[in-house]
Amino acid sequence: MARKFARLKLRLVRNGLRAPQYAALFTIGATGSAILAFVGFVFLAGLRGDVMQDNATIVTFAVITVVWTVVPLLGFGTDETLDPQRLALLPLRRGELLRGLLVAALIGVAPLATALALSGSIVGLTHGTASGLLILLAIAATLLLCVIVSRTLIALLSPLLRSRRGRDILVMTITLAVVAPQAFRLFSSSSHFGDLRNEMAEVAGRVRYTPFGLGGIAATEAGKGHLVHSVEASAAILALVGVLLFLWERAIPRAMTTADTAVPAKAVERSRRHDVPLFSRWLPFLPRSRAGATAAKELRYFIRDPRRRTPLIAALVVPALFMISTFRNAANHPHAITLLALVSLLPASGLTLNQFGLDGAALWSTIVTGNDVRADLTGKNLGTAIVITPIIIVPSVAIATLTHGWGYLPLTVGLAPGLLGVIFATGDVVSAWVPYALPDRKNPLVANPGQGCVGFIAAMGALAFDVVVLAPVGLVVAAMLSAFPLALTTVGGIVFASVYGYGIWLIGRRLAVGHLQWRMPELLVAVSPRQAG
Repeated sequence: MARKFARLKLRLVRNGLRAPQYAALFTIGATGSAILAFVGFVFLAGLRGDVMQDNATIVTFAVITVVWTVVPLLGFGTDETLDPQRLALLPLRRGELLRGLLVAALIGVAPLATALALSGSIVGLTHGTASGLLILLAIAATLLLCVIVSRTLIALLSPLLRSRRGRDILVMTITLAVVAPQAFRLFSSSSHFGDLRNEMAEVAGRVRYTPFGLGGIAATEAGKGHLVHSVEASAAILALVGVLLFLWERAIPRAMTTADTAVPAKAVERSRRHDVPLFSRWLPFLPRSRAGATAAKELRYFIRDPRRRTPLIAALVVPALFMISTFRNAANHPHAITLLALVSLLPASGLTLNQFGLDGAALWSTIVTGNDVRADLTGKNLGTAIVITPIIIVPSVAIATLTHGWGYLPLTVGLAPGLLGVIFATGDVVSAWVPYALPDRKNPLVANPGQGCVGFIAAMGALAFDVVVLAPVGLVVAAMLSAFPLALTTVGGIVFASVYGYGIWLIGRRLAVGHLQWRMPELLVAVSPRQAG
């Protein structure tokens, strides 16, 4: 049975590659995963003989395990192609289903990249045949733990993740989980802040005897010749794997038979009694046109649809972490550090990368009301700009307050529209050329059906492209700051960034419109929720 599941997984991936948009995303994802795996391998292998080798190895193993624990919740599982609910009608016993799902989970880009990255510890730590074998065992046990813990959590939490309230709680929990540790560091009196070795030792000391650090303990103990301790750590991992398998086996039937949470009848009745206008009193400035109506619709969906709010996690976390660091070292930062608040725009680019996929089956209403892709993209960009505006203004004001860099605040805020033009251009092109469907009643945090890391790597590729295209703006502003007074730089930098960003946005929108003008039916098929299943 496990072999059949493996063949099914490979067949599903192969069939998915027949779709051009999925093939492009898979290629980007595989390339990005290969780069990350290579970097991890080189890092662990290059630690050989280094003073912080053991601590760095433990931290690396722990970080990878934590990522496997948390990130699948963002995507409601690392693999949407073998959802247990789809197998509910097949005559499979619980044990057969568990073995098959486990084998299928071990096949994919993410498990392979993880195994390759961790394999660097073999080069960095091995001092003999016995230690090499035990390190290999530690790597295999860690990979098994990563896959099983992600699957077990998804099976246990799937009823909650299918409800709208549960998805909102998940978004808030993950945001707080990322920000809280850094916020606590504000009150830390550690004198080793900024010392990589001391910080690595401190982190390793905290995770050493947690489930996340057991793999690193097993590998480092084997490298030091403490074979018994290495075997004990590996045995602890396998015991934990056994417990998780037991929980997973018990959770699978519940995940397969629990119905999705329906919309409360009171909420439906309340929505029917109240006629809510499209243009609310809070949006008097929106044009009364197709573009304005699209922008109003996008803003309303940002409030109601959790899938549109989840990309804001990164957009909120990045400036929050940056402000925390700035607050801790405000006395050491120059006033120009206020300009770095613009970094918060880059994570916000995730809001633009699959604009039609978020519409899903409702895209048909746009098609039947007239094929005006230009107005639709303009409205989508306008709605997103309204959402992003506070994300850049609030960090800019906060950092200017901390660093007393009020003179740089106009330049910081003034550069934002030009930078947004580049971000919207990239998002429009990606949305037009590489659309993909998002499942309806699933976790809204899912990035791409099939391989959970593919959509994430595609977003990273778009982010890297944004950085490259935005580089001329940064270079021009930096040159002007070094050669002209701040007031002149503010005026000249804002004008250059606005013209440059507007031009790039026009080019990107034109490319997207030209591609979609006669392909709207194909686009509707590509973003249909059935394609995600």
